Amino acid sequence: MIFDRGDKVTIRQEDGNPSAQAVFRIGVILVLAVVIFVIVRQMMIPASFGQYGRYRGNSISENASLNAAYAGSSNDCGECHQQEFMALAQAQHREIDCQSCHGPAAKHVSKPAVTSPIVQETAELCNSCHRQIAGRQDGKIVTVRPLLHSGGVNCTRCHNPHRPQLSFEGDKS
Repeated sequence: MIFDRGDKVTIRQEDGNPSAQAVFRIGVILVLAVVIFVIVRQMMIPASFGQYGRYRGNSISENASLNAAYAGSSNDCGECHQQEFMALAQAQHREIDCQSCHGPAAKHVSKPAVTSPIVQETAELCNSCHRQIAGRQDGKIVTVRPLLHSGGVNCTRCHNPHRPQLSFEGDKS
């Protein structure tokens, strides 16, 4: 571009549109960010990720190699928890081992004062068996529609899991 200021003539080359330069710079930054993200992702995500959907294929063998520390049987629990054990022995849940709901309890059996089994949120735990499942023979296990039955309230509010009949006069739907 040529500028004429009286007796001086200045020739200056135009560098282009400033807004086009800004867009170009932002584009370069975005491309670099995507390239860095892809490289970091490749380095951080294990090769077996996605082998089984969104999960790591290696996690199956890793979890299978873990040793869950279960106590021998419900009889071990009955030595200290006699009242619950006797109630359970006469109830519909008598065939279910205590550790099915309370989790691995070998540490609790060996050191009762140090560790205590923790029960999951009961609506989720109970529904793992008592929700309606297509193909399950009717009458084998009492089934409910969880939201219609309890509205999401914990099962132990109305039921004692060691004696699972209703604890109050309520709807049996």
